[in-house]
Amino acid sequence: MRKWVLTIASASLAAAVAGALPSAAAEYLLGPQDKVRLKVYEWRASRDVIFEWTALNDAFVVGADGTLFLPFVGQIRAQGTAPGDLARAIGDRLMRNMGLGRQPDVAVEIVQYRPFYIVGNVKQPGEFPYRPGLTVLQAVGIAGGLPIRQDDISRLGREVISGQGDVGLLALNNVSLLARKARLEAELAGSEEISFPAELNDRASNQTVASTMDQERKIFAIGKDALTTQLRSLHELRDFLEKELDSLGQQLTFHDKQIELVQKELASVSTLVEKGLAVAPRELSLEGTVAQMQGDRLAAETSLLRVRQEISKTDIEILNISNRHASEVAEGLRETQLQLNEVTSKADTAVQLLHETEIAVPALLALRQRSESAKPIFKIVRTTDSSTAELTAEETTALEPGDTVKVEIPAPDAGLASIPTGGSLQAGTVPVQGIN
Repeated sequence: MRKWVLTIASASLAAAVAGALPSAAAEYLLGPQDKVRLKVYEWRASRDVIFEWTALNDAFVVGADGTLFLPFVGQIRAQGTAPGDLARAIGDRLMRNMGLGRQPDVAVEIVQYRPFYIVGNVKQPGEFPYRPGLTVLQAVGIAGGLPIRQDDISRLGREVISGQGDVGLLALNNVSLLARKARLEAELAGSEEISFPAELNDRASNQTVASTMDQERKIFAIGKDALTTQLRSLHELRDFLEKELDSLGQQLTFHDKQIELVQKELASVSTLVEKGLAVAPRELSLEGTVAQMQGDRLAAETSLLRVRQEISKTDIEILNISNRHASEVAEGLRETQLQLNEVTSKADTAVQLLHETEIAVPALLALRQRSESAKPIFKIVRTTDSSTAELTAEETTALEPGDTVKVEIPAPDAGLASIPTGGSLQAGTVPVQGIN
C-alpha cells in the first residue's frame, strides 16, 4: 500500500515539474545533404556483453531522394523525420530484419547540417554550412557582410592613379619611337644629321625628350662611323688590289720582252748550229731559258687573274654591306612605325578612360551620399516538399537548412546613368603628361 502511494506521489511531482518547464522548441527535421552519425549497441544478456554494430557505427549522408541506405537496414526514409524518430525506426527495422528479441539502442547525431545559400549584395555570395538558430543577419555576416560603398570610390581612385601611370609610360614610349624613327629615316637617306619632328623639337627643353634625342644622335653617329669604316677599309683594299694588278700587268710586259729577246737569240744560235758554226749545248741552254721565262710569265698571269677575282669580291662585299645596311634600316623603320601606331592607339584609349574615370569619381561621391540611407531588403526562397515560396524577411528572421537568402540594396533615385562621359580624342594624338 505504501509503495502504491509513493508511486502516485512521484507521478504527480513529475507532472507538476513538467508543467512548470517551458514548451520544447520544434525538433529539427532531416533533409537531403544532412550528414548523420549512427551509434548502435545491443545488450546481450546471455553473454553479459554490450555488442557494437560496427557496420552501422559510421557517418552517412541523406541522399537527394531523402533516404539513407544502411547495412542490415536497407533503404529507410529520413527526410522530414526528427533524429529521435529516425533512431527508433532504425532500431525497429534491425529487430525485424535480424530477428532480434528487442530493439538495439540506436542514437542519431547530426554532424553536418545541409547548407544554406546567400546571393545578391554581399561580399562573398555562395553556399555555407547551416547551424541551428541561424538568423538572416548572422547569414549576412558569414557571407562577409554588405559591400562597403567606399570600395567603388577606392577602386576608381586606384584606376585614376594606374591610368595616369599608363598614359605617362605610353608617352615615354611615343617619344622614344619618334626619335628612333627620325634616326632611321636619316640613316636610310644617307643624311649627315637627324631631322627630328616638331613633336620632339617643341619639347626639346624637357630633360627626358632632350636625353632621348641626344641618345639617338649618338647611336646615329656610331652607326655612321662603323659603316664608313667598313666601306673605307674595303675601298682601300680595292685600291691596293688595283695597284697590284697594275704591277702584275707591267711584269707580264717585261716577261714578254725578255722572252722575245731570248727567242731571237735562240733562232740565231740554231742557224749557226745547223751550219756547224756553234755547238749544240749553247742551243739547249737558250731553250731552257725560254721555258723558264714562259713559266714565270704564266705564274704572273695567274696572279693577275687572282687579283682581278679579289677585286670583284671586294666590289661585291661593298655592295652587300650597303644593301644589307639599307635593308636593316628599312626593316627597323617599318617595325618602329608599327610600334608607333600601336602606342598611339593605346594612348588614345588610355587617355579616354582616364578622362572618364576622373569625371566619374566626383559623381560617385555625390551618388554615395544619396545611397548611404538605403537599407537592404532581405528575402528568403524556401523549398518544401510541395512548392517553393519567396518570403519577406527581417534581420532577426530564423533560417532553415536549404534556404536561399537574397540581399538587395535599393539604388538611389539618380544612378550611374547621370555620370557624364568625356569626348573622344583626335585620332593619332598622344597627350603627354609630364612631358612638355
